[in-house]
Amino acid sequence: MDIIKHFLHRHPLSFIDKGNEELFCSRCLKHLSGPTYGCSRCKFFIHDHCAELPPKTEHFLHPCPLVLKVLPLPVVYNCNLCIEPGAGSSYRCEECKFDMHVECALKPAMKSEGEELIQHFTHWHPLQLVLEKNKEEDQVCCFICQKLCSGSATAYGCKQCEFFLHNSCMTSIPRKINHFFHPCPLILLTSPFIYTCGGCDERGSFLAFSCGRCCFQLDVKCALLPTVKSEDAKQIQHFSHQHPLALRENINGSEVRCRACEEICSGPTYTFGCSRCSFFFHRSCAVELPQQIHHPFHSQHPITLSSFPLKNFQYYCAACGLDVRSLLAYRCDKCEFTLHKDCAKLTPSFKYGPHPHLLTLIDKTDGIYCDICRKKANNFCLRCVACRFSIHLYCHLSVPKTINHKCHIHPLTLTESPFEFELNSPKDAYNMDDEFYCDVCEEKRDKYNQVYYCVTCKFIAETGCVISLLLSFLTNSDEQSTTSSRIISTDEDPVLAKLDGEITKRKEKAKPLKLEIESLERLIQKLQARLQELKAKLEPITWGLDKLEEDRFLYMYELKHKMKAVSGEHFKHSTEASP
Repeated sequence: MDIIKHFLHRHPLSFIDKGNEELFCSRCLKHLSGPTYGCSRCKFFIHDHCAELPPKTEHFLHPCPLVLKVLPLPVVYNCNLCIEPGAGSSYRCEECKFDMHVECALKPAMKSEGEELIQHFTHWHPLQLVLEKNKEEDQVCCFICQKLCSGSATAYGCKQCEFFLHNSCMTSIPRKINHFFHPCPLILLTSPFIYTCGGCDERGSFLAFSCGRCCFQLDVKCALLPTVKSEDAKQIQHFSHQHPLALRENINGSEVRCRACEEICSGPTYTFGCSRCSFFFHRSCAVELPQQIHHPFHSQHPITLSSFPLKNFQYYCAACGLDVRSLLAYRCDKCEFTLHKDCAKLTPSFKYGPHPHLLTLIDKTDGIYCDICRKKANNFCLRCVACRFSIHLYCHLSVPKTINHKCHIHPLTLTESPFEFELNSPKDAYNMDDEFYCDVCEEKRDKYNQVYYCVTCKFIAETGCVISLLLSFLTNSDEQSTTSSRIISTDEDPVLAKLDGEITKRKEKAKPLKLEIESLERLIQKLQARLQELKAKLEPITWGLDKLEEDRFLYMYELKHKMKAVSGEHFKHSTEASP
């Protein structure tokens, strides 16, 4: 065949019966001798036997297909099979940055007879059965589980590389994993080169779960550690920290706090920690928190346990309005909805008049204002997180303004704070450094929150100290309203009727758009079919055009060479004829 189209070059290649010893094959970098294919315009030449190489191949050492690539000089690589350098061409996996010599990739795999010698993807050399009588291998460790290979467990090894594996580990190790340390899939690669693990920062060799595109490696120990779902593990890998966390029963010395709940970890309590980074979790915070939950505060999507930078003020809890200062919180990235892990335990429980949803009692808030009195609700407010509707507890219609409580002999009336007798001067009302106290718990209170007050005794009780009594009024009112109210059918519910009407309107608007999209998709399919048809017609024309351009180039080259020779002869004759 005079002309071929080869996958290694974009132009057609012409057959050359006899090669030129001064030129080199672009694939194997050896002298061109014998039959050759070439493109004179690009100076691309290849032996006929090199042109017959398959464009792709599969090899037991790598899970992805390997594609034949011609590499421009001076690019060099190291073969992942024989560990020798290579140039010119290789069978390569671009995604994993994995290279093999063409000769190594096409070398026939060893066929083991029996079970004494096997070929496994974890190593480039054959692995031999380790017999119990070979006592010198008693102290060698499995490269996967890091346990001794001696005893009753079957093991295979390569003495040349001091590489040994349990048979059970070889059969169970995955070739590809997804790990929360890295967004891309990680592929198990055999590498004789030293790398740094992206999990524990330790140096390793031979086996690594790798992402060649991002130059990220994770050693087998870190990649296969139990996750937070493994409740009985002595060591876990938590998504919020890059190093393994070891189980500890007691932490002595300075006060250590849990990164999730900010409570003290020291003392007789089980914790998971990384001593190198002074990073600790209560065992319950590390293992028992669910990774994903469905919550009534955000019914559209599930919310996922996520890691946040400590003391980062960019994220706020949708329930209480406080910033997220702990490391762990629940979040829906799509809706930018964040919930403290403690606020995720709250549930809606209380009814308020015309509002269609139940309200949740939240004890401490920030940046939330009461929709009844328009004043800031710093603590003990009732809130509908879905609608962002909030009211003070004492602004609820069922909560009385005057109460009788066991903490004081006289009735207590809801009153604005602070009081004149608490201030040295009117200017002190705006002094943020002043301290005001509750007479029930004798602790500091927020001076701007309303309190229950006895004028006779100047006795002050903050809302939190009489909360149980106030909630009893809410509970009783809800029960009464439930028993006394008429049962309304779903057909008569005004909220459902409004939602049904809105759904109908949206469906009417969406119908013509869907029809237009379907029409355009059919048109695109026709255009794609026509495009493929035109490409098929253009390809032979392009081949012929490239051949004509190449013939023209060669003809011009020969013509210039002949003209140069003729002009040389003419010059020689004219010189001889001159006296």
